[in-house]
Amino acid sequence: MSIKLFTNELSAVYDAPLRQMLLSNFEIIQNIVNEILDKQTKIERWQSDIKETQTTVESKIRIQDENMHELINILTKYDVPIQIVNGKVVETEEGE
Repeated sequence: MSIKLFTNELSAVYDAPLRQMLLSNFEIIQNIVNEILDKQTKIERWQSDIKETQTTVESKIRIQDENMHELINILTKYDVPIQIVNGKVVETEEGE
């Protein structure tokens, strides 16, 4: 969006046309500032949603990891040849 502000038309005499040009400039500036503030609010809302989603995902991953370790511990108690190696569940040979 291109904005045309009146800048070079300022004269030494404060007349009605000059006043109108200045008012026009202020209206343009006000509209642009309001648009920027609206977009900033949207961005902050999106950031909040992203952080909330990230927290939820991290929580689910932590719970999944805890459940996997608990399952491995249960299977180990029943002599199932299984363990976690490099974050993966693998079968082991008897006696390892």
